[in-house]
Amino acid sequence: MRTAYGNIFTFYLPTKIIHGANSVKETGEEFKKLGAKKALIVTDKGVKNAGLIDGVLESFQKCGVPHAIFDEVEEDPGGSTVAKGAEFALREKCDGIVVVGGGSPICAGRAIGIVATNGGKIREYTGDNAALKPPLPVIAIPTTAGSGAEVSQFIPLKEEEERTRIVVGSPLCFPKAAILDPLLLRGLPFAQFVASGVDALAHAIEAYLTTLCTPITDALALQAVGMIYENLRPAATSDDLDAKEKCLIGSTLANMACGNARLGLVHTITSPMEGMFKITHGFAVGILLPYVMEFNLPASYHRFAALARAMGAPEGAKAVEDLARAAVNRVKDLYVDVGFPRKYSDAQVDPKAIPQIARLVTGGLYDAGNLAKEHPMNAPVPSCNIRKATITDVIGLLEKAFQGWDL
Repeated sequence: MRTAYGNIFTFYLPTKIIHGANSVKETGEEFKKLGAKKALIVTDKGVKNAGLIDGVLESFQKCGVPHAIFDEVEEDPGGSTVAKGAEFALREKCDGIVVVGGGSPICAGRAIGIVATNGGKIREYTGDNAALKPPLPVIAIPTTAGSGAEVSQFIPLKEEEERTRIVVGSPLCFPKAAILDPLLLRGLPFAQFVASGVDALAHAIEAYLTTLCTPITDALALQAVGMIYENLRPAATSDDLDAKEKCLIGSTLANMACGNARLGLVHTITSPMEGMFKITHGFAVGILLPYVMEFNLPASYHRFAALARAMGAPEGAKAVEDLARAAVNRVKDLYVDVGFPRKYSDAQVDPKAIPQIARLVTGGLYDAGNLAKEHPMNAPVPSCNIRKATITDVIGLLEKAFQGWDL
């Protein structure tokens, strides 16, 4: 890590984090601290019907906070949902937002806040710092231990008309507060807990393997890797509240890391894939992760060795290269234990689309998935991934991801 001779780094996280069992009871008081008068609760019908917003409602009643509920967020929401939510917020005269849910509601809620104050359509704010007015203030309460969107300035959404992914990014998009209550994870189905946990693990590992990582993001990433790896199995398969809480905090730490160190090749490749096909983010990212880790391995054996240590690999008298390979094997072991898939299926992604996906990743974070653009086969992939890749490399990785791996 070079930190001298003109290299200047920053770490930024304006979100207040409140965590612990029953911390959702703090929602009313935290909302009042925003200076807002009426809350828009953004969620989805599954979360609402499971009673996961009840703690928020009780807190609002106790603190005298009026509210309206928008529960029409779908999985992988797009601009039409954001527009509907913003219109509802304005009609109800809500001046603050509380989001209860996974990554989809949290992203939709933050986007609703932008459109409610800036007008127009959310796709108009694609890119860096496009929104000029501060959005409605947001408190994010995650019900999954995965996306870490509760501490993120980036809002990925689906653009329905063009079947693409867009990303809105701005320091204005950070929630004002995040409330991490592990009790909200108790009813999360096994498969969803696993997919969310693998997504969080990918955030942490990728944040540790970028050209923008720093000692601060490294510490967060390695801590997240250790917490998620150690606790995902019991958290997903039992009522172990301590394990669930550690996964929840780990997912937040992972996004704190990748929000500053950014993400690598896994997310670069899967962004257009998710726009083209109906594959959930956790599966898109998780399936590709071991293949990209193997691709990145020669770039830094020492960093992979550190990842292996974080996942509890015994060091013994192993050479650093052998310990480094153990990092990949540990991830594969975890997948086997929790039944996570080893490869993409034709039902998830059409393998015939591999060349097109590979070309589309050259659009980078804010233009990935634009089907109107094509790039030459020898074009480099814009990414801060620790090892540089070309379109040819991407094609090879995707082909392997349809073949599967063995331990």
